[in-house]
Amino acid sequence: MIDYSKLPLSITSFSEFAADSMIYVDKTDLVANLARFRNPFFLSRPRRFGKSTLVSTFHELFSNGLDRFQGLKIVTDNLWNDKTYKVIHLDLSKIKEQSGDVTFNESFLQQLDDAFSHSGYENILNEKIKTPARYLDIRFSQKDIDSLVLLIDEYDAPLIAVMVDKEEFESRRRVLSNFFSTIKAYSCKFRFIFITGVTRNFNDSIFSSFNILEDISFNPTYGALVGYSQEELEHYFKDYLENAVTELNEDLGEDKYTYDSLIEALKLNYDGYSFDRRCRHHVYNPWSILNFLKNPQEGFLPYWLTTGGAKPSLLVNYLNTFIDKKVKKTELVDYLNLEFTKITSAAELSPNISSIEDENFLFFAILYQAGYFTIKDAGINYLEVGLLNLEVKKAFAELVIEKLTNKDAIAVNDVYKDRIADALAHKDFTALKEEFNKILNEFSYESVISFKEYAFRDVYKVMLQLLGYNTYTEYQTALGRSDLCFEDDNRLYICEFKVIGRADNVQEKLAKAKEQIREKRYGLRITYKEVITLAVVIVNENASDTQKPMREVAAIEIVK
Repeated sequence: MIDYSKLPLSITSFSEFAADSMIYVDKTDLVANLARFRNPFFLSRPRRFGKSTLVSTFHELFSNGLDRFQGLKIVTDNLWNDKTYKVIHLDLSKIKEQSGDVTFNESFLQQLDDAFSHSGYENILNEKIKTPARYLDIRFSQKDIDSLVLLIDEYDAPLIAVMVDKEEFESRRRVLSNFFSTIKAYSCKFRFIFITGVTRNFNDSIFSSFNILEDISFNPTYGALVGYSQEELEHYFKDYLENAVTELNEDLGEDKYTYDSLIEALKLNYDGYSFDRRCRHHVYNPWSILNFLKNPQEGFLPYWLTTGGAKPSLLVNYLNTFIDKKVKKTELVDYLNLEFTKITSAAELSPNISSIEDENFLFFAILYQAGYFTIKDAGINYLEVGLLNLEVKKAFAELVIEKLTNKDAIAVNDVYKDRIADALAHKDFTALKEEFNKILNEFSYESVISFKEYAFRDVYKVMLQLLGYNTYTEYQTALGRSDLCFEDDNRLYICEFKVIGRADNVQEKLAKAKEQIREKRYGLRITYKEVITLAVVIVNENASDTQKPMREVAAIEIVK
């Protein structure tokens, strides 16, 4: 009997892992390697990747030693022989939003005083201590405070929460900047400092005086410090993976999955994250993997999206603020191509940002920091970033569709899902054409008017993916590349698009599309599914003095 209670969903405390015998993916060799240094470290990763668990592991190690690490690498490989320390552990995500008359400064002060109290120091907070920086000055004037360990989780959460409020953003920035300046002034008081966040170099002035901070976000040594590697997944969760095969096959009523095919499906849906400048390590999103293993009969759901991890305030605020200012809808159309990649650098992926309206805000950098883009390839002087797996592509597709249609993507999904499925099931391609035209009509005029030929293909690829079909473009065969493929459990559809500028030659283009499908043998595919090839003609007729613009799917016909 599989014990789902051992899966560490929503567990971030190392002590809870140990007390409840939860499955703990052992990275204590990397933890020990970092903890032996005295200099401060910073790590940036997207939400729901295990940063808080990592911080909690440092907390346990420094405050209580090896008592709860028995059987882990740090003990078995004899990697640690240091003493214990007082640990000041701050989680700024808990005070990112304030209500009533309590200010961020006051909440920060209270959390700081509580953190010292939890480490055995007396509370000293009073009305005369006005700022966290002043609080540190008073604390460090005490002679008995030395060799502290400082852990700060989600340092940037309070800033991201108020990105659209210039006054509040600047107020919080000053508080944090002065706080870190004071830490630098008392650096001799600390044995170890570790800071996490989503954004790198969110604001240069925050860390400007804290110039001894070592950023390990792109360091290949720590590329797998959070997240699950393939080896870790199969080592720690093998019983759950085998159980998932059984559960999926029982739910489907057939032996569709083997252990190997399940692994390939997990890779396709949840793998591919790489954060190091050499692109050496690839990891899974722990949140998605753990949810899948707990509910395998539900299939490969986009857990990162449905639980809010895919819509962090950083990205949502940016899109809401800049779609009409910096990232025009005409430019956003290009991002409908879910295979889009960008050649960039570590510096461009971590711009110094002073506010949401800063010109250094780059859309692809925000996508990287939010967890949508990952490093897909790396060279000596470049990084190539892009979308990585089906879960992320679905999440990103929803964001783009919502901005281009001004409608909720889930609502759009509900409208078309059953109708398109019914049209395909009955091979009613006249009905499919009607639904495709309704989809096209959902897009705002200012975006559709700029559509190039590839944009129509990408629109339908994204929409079909949102509706649950596995989609891909420009599939390469021996004789050519088909424009769009999409598939369900039983059928594979291969589409050849022809976009024309005049509505009076539809039949001519339709004949050419059919001829190309036959000549290039697009329908010859090794698959157990029924293969259906479709010729699609779209009219993209521009306006003139005498006519209105016409943009519609003029024909969809099966090719036999």
